[in-house]
Amino acid sequence: MIGLARIEHRLRPTLAKLLPPSTFMKIYSSGRSDFIKRLAQLQVEPIAGDFKLTELCGLRFRNDLGNAAGLDKDGSLLDFNYNLGAGFAVVGTVLDKPHTGNLFPAFGKEQNPWTPLPNSHSALNSLGLPSLGVSVAVDNIKAFQDRVQPKDFPIGVSIMGHPAQEGEEKLQGVLDCVKQSLPVADFIEINESCPNVKGHDSSAMYKRIQNVMDVAGDSLPIFIKLGNLDHAEEVLAKFASMKVAGVVLLNTQRDYDFYRPKLDKSDHKIFDYYTKEFSGGLSGTIIRQTALDAVKQAKAIIDQGNLDLKLIHVGGIGTNADVCESRNYAQLREWYSLFMERLFELPADEIYKQLTS
Repeated sequence: MIGLARIEHRLRPTLAKLLPPSTFMKIYSSGRSDFIKRLAQLQVEPIAGDFKLTELCGLRFRNDLGNAAGLDKDGSLLDFNYNLGAGFAVVGTVLDKPHTGNLFPAFGKEQNPWTPLPNSHSALNSLGLPSLGVSVAVDNIKAFQDRVQPKDFPIGVSIMGHPAQEGEEKLQGVLDCVKQSLPVADFIEINESCPNVKGHDSSAMYKRIQNVMDVAGDSLPIFIKLGNLDHAEEVLAKFASMKVAGVVLLNTQRDYDFYRPKLDKSDHKIFDYYTKEFSGGLSGTIIRQTALDAVKQAKAIIDQGNLDLKLIHVGGIGTNADVCESRNYAQLREWYSLFMERLFELPADEIYKQLTS
C-alpha cells in the first residue's frame, strides 16, 4: 500500500498540472477516507526508542512531535501512530453526536472536500468536522490503551461544539464530550479555531472554556486551539487566569489574497477553483511562517507577563529544521499535511527519528 502511495505521490505534481481542477480534487476527496481506513489496518512494526523524551504538565512524551487533530478523527489510527514512533496523538475533533461534515457529489458518492496543492507542499480542506461521535472515539482509545498499554504516549482529545447546534445545546455538547473523554484522555484540546464550520460562536469562547475548566477540574491539562492571535495579550492573560494549561497555534488559514501569491503557480488553477467552490482552510508549508510568527508572538507575551501557559506549535512543520526552530518557542509540536508527505518519502522507521533528533 505505502509503495503504491509513494508512486502516486511522485506523480501528484504532474497530475495537478494536467488534470482539470474539478477532476483532480474529486479524485483526492474520494480517496482520502479510504486511504485513512487502510492506514488504520496497516501492520507496522513498533519503532523502538524514546528518541527525545519530553515532560510537560506532568505527562511524559517519548518525543515532542505528534499528529494534529484531523488526521485521526475517531481513534482508529492510534496503533499506527504509536508503532510509527509518534510522541503523542490527538484524536478528533470529536463531537457529541455523529456528523457528516460538508459533503459534495463525486463519482456517484457524497464526499468531504479536500485537495492537495502538491507543488506548494500544502493542502486545502473544508471537511466541516465529520465525526462518528465522541463515544466511538472514547471506545477506540480505551481499546487501544487496554490492548497496547502504551508507554510515554499521551493521548489528547480535540473537542468542539456540534456545527448543527447553537447556544446552550452546543455548550452542553462540548461538556458532554469532555465528561466522556476524561476517563481515557491524558489532555484535552478545545478547538476554538475551525474555519470550515458556519455559525461558530467565538463571542461565547470564554464562557465555554470556563465551563470546560469547571467540569475537568484538576484532572488533566486543557489546551485551547486557535486560528489566529487577535487581541493576543488579552486572550493569553485571560487563559492564564482561567488556569488553562496552554495554547495550540495555529489552525488552517483562509486569507486567500495573502497566500495565493506565495503558492507555486502550478497550483493556482486548483487553488482558484477550490476556494471559489468550497472555501476551505490552507495547511502545510504555505502557512509555516504564519504559524511560527504566532508562536513567537505568544512566547514573547507569555514571558513578558510571566504567564503560566505552555505552547503547542502546529502549522507547516515538516522537517527536522522546522522542529529545531520551533523548540525555541514551543514545548510540543503537531503535524498533519506534511506528515503525509514524509510518510511517502521516508522509511517508516526513520520518520520520527529524523524529525525529532
